[in-house]
This record gives sequence, C-alpha cells and structure tokens, in this order.
Amino acid sequence: MSGRALLTAMAVACVLTPPLADASPVELTLDQVVSRYLEARGGAARWREARSLSLTGTYAAFSQRSPFTLIRRRDDRYRLDYTQLGEPATRARDVEGPWMLNALLEPKAVRAGDGPYKAQLLRESIFLPLLLDAADRGVVVKLLGAGELEGQPTLDLEVALPDGSKETWHLDPETSLEVAVDSQIIDHTQSTNPIAQRAFFSDFRQVGGLVLPFQVDYEFGARLEAMTVENADVDPELADARFSPPPQ
Repeated sequence: MSGRALLTAMAVACVLTPPLADASPVELTLDQVVSRYLEARGGAARWREARSLSLTGTYAAFSQRSPFTLIRRRDDRYRLDYTQLGEPATRARDVEGPWMLNALLEPKAVRAGDGPYKAQLLRESIFLPLLLDAADRGVVVKLLGAGELEGQPTLDLEVALPDGSKETWHLDPETSLEVAVDSQIIDHTQSTNPIAQRAFFSDFRQVGGLVLPFQVDYEFGARLEAMTVENADVDPELADARFSPPPQ
C-alpha cells in the first residue's frame, strides 16, 4: 500500500501533546503513551462529555465508490449504511444487539448470531476510544515498544478486549495518533473464518473538540476498502429508531 494512508501529521499539529522533555518516544511508560494518545484525540474529558457522532462521506469497495452514513451514540448504538456492488448494506447495533443487512447475501435484515461476526459488530459499535479508562472497561493494554510499518517508525501496543480478541496498535511516535491497527475480522465475501485486517488512519481533524480520522483504508485478504469522511457532526440528536432494522 502507498504511503498516502500513513501521513497523519500535517492536519493535527495544532492538537498534539508536546513531546516530553525527559523521554524519547521509545522510553515512555505505558501510562505516558496512553495519556499522549488521548490528548492527541481531543482529551479524555472531552470524550467523556461526547454523546454522539454522525459521519457522511464516500465508501470505496470492489472498485466502486458510493455514499455512506455512520452514526454512533455513547451507549454503543451504531449504524453504518453503505453500498456494495450496487446493493444496500448495513451493519448496526440497537437496543436488542447487532444486526446486519447485505442484499448480496440475504434480502432482509438479520440479527447476528453468536460467533465471531457478532463479536466483530460489538467491537465496531464501541463509541469511546478503546484506551480511555481501559482497565475499568476490561481492556488490557500492553506496551510492545518501538516498531516500524512500511518504513515509518511506530510505537506499538497490544490491546486485548474482554471477549479475548487482541489488536496491535501502531502509533506515530511524534503525533501519538494511530497509524494503523491490526485485527481479525470476518468477511463473508471471502471466508467464514477470521482473516487478518490492517486499518490505516490518516487526515485527522478536530471537530467539536474531538480529533477524528477523516480517511480510513482497510486491507483484508484479497480486498481493499476505504472510507473518506466529508462531513462530521459531534453531538447530534440521534433517536433510538435510527438504529433499528427496517420493518419486515
């Protein structure tokens, strides 16, 4: 993949935590790394105040581009509407739990059954940054130390979720923001078994006090996808019904 998804510094210089005078990035403690990351993303206090997010933009998949809408609420309500090969698709979580609509596979919305795909949707729906109050939320974070990703130095973390899944986070040592996150996902167009995914984050911008990536590029198996945010709204009113599946 080209370096386009790895250049995160330009848009966020005004919101970054200054480097510690007495420690290089590779000498930081885990607490310092997490603190710098949260400050770079807008600050722990602002995230604790945030109630909701609404994002719209362009979704690229199967060499086609189409609009997407993503809404989130702090109670982990979540809904992503997009298009695959001209057919509507939705990944969501309402009060009853995760559900999906993929007209390429099934004409009606269905609840996610217990298994890896349900766990994936639960992970996608998490509103707060995973490193915020991690221990209180059952998330275990381990500092792996200095790394490298496509020639760029990184500071790497292992993040273990309460369901037992693990992710590797690659942070930019200068900005403290995500360069990429490695995880396991289910992609029904390729396999029923989990496959490795790497998500690249770039074009971070401050919106309503929060710092958000406006470009996310995904590599998984033989496929590439991308989400380009064009409009972002912090703390919009989002009624419960917005997250529910359509009537059958």
